[in-house]
Amino acid sequence: MSSKTRLAQAYYDLSVMMDAGVPILRSLDITIEGRQGYIKQVLKRIRETISKGSSLAEALDQHRNVFPQLDRMLIEAAETSGALGLSFKMLSEWHEFVHRITRQLQMGLIYPVLILHMGAFIAAVPTAVMGGFTPWGFAMSVLHPLLYLYIPAAVVIVFVLLRDRSALLRWPLDFFVLRIPVLGQAVYHMSVCRYAKAFAMMYAAGVPITEVTERATRATGNEIIARLFAGGKESVRAGGLAWEGYSKRLPPQYLHLFQIGEETGELDKTAEKIAEISGDRADLLFTEFAKWLPKIVYFAIMIYLAAKVIALWQQVYGSALSF
Repeated sequence: MSSKTRLAQAYYDLSVMMDAGVPILRSLDITIEGRQGYIKQVLKRIRETISKGSSLAEALDQHRNVFPQLDRMLIEAAETSGALGLSFKMLSEWHEFVHRITRQLQMGLIYPVLILHMGAFIAAVPTAVMGGFTPWGFAMSVLHPLLYLYIPAAVVIVFVLLRDRSALLRWPLDFFVLRIPVLGQAVYHMSVCRYAKAFAMMYAAGVPITEVTERATRATGNEIIARLFAGGKESVRAGGLAWEGYSKRLPPQYLHLFQIGEETGELDKTAEKIAEISGDRADLLFTEFAKWLPKIVYFAIMIYLAAKVIALWQQVYGSALSF
């Protein structure tokens, strides 16, 4: 079970307890009893911190590696408005959704990576046999094509790890991700979903619209998408409507739904609908990306193996013809 799944289940248990009117400390005690491993230890520390007079938001802030920014922002807002039960339920649903998409991508990558390693191993066998077998030479023959996977993967991991620490890296990295075919569109709709979900949850929790627009913008997870919504905050502060400040580059459907929500006073419901629509689109695109990625990798492996066969054929028959 992944950490996101365990966190989602903990949120769900807390939402049930809070909706039943159980105080937060008692709710944590009951939730801790059903947990195991690291999440149990974290919840114990949170319970201890709260018992000493700190708020739940302050306790979560001490464990940023476990609780994402979106979680901390929502719980801080819900704690102020008294809607903790609702926020826990929404966060449980959100983490289950993220876990499902992440699992789809992981399952789509497992087989291509495995086949890639097998292909590198098989392709190195004829060269090793024809050129004289040495363990070191064979290992290098296997490793050489895999470097085309390991080096880009290492660069991506380093950039992702440094992204949260350096504002200079966020914009170019987020811009690049959005330009990747299929995956970029999936990330686009996922970021919109994060904004709309955070907007709906905080607005339903009674957070003032000025704070909602500001915090929801920070919840997008992508600097490029955040700029599309940044005008909403400025528009509200100037006395206008949030949707009037949004970029016109956003899909018209989303803009119209935000407009209807503000005109009818049901922004939480329309924002939730936008989160549902964009989430479904992100889910579909992530699934499509996970489906096509193995095929692309298989095709690349076939080309590589064909090139190795041709090179081996030239080596064998070229030498024979020279006589």
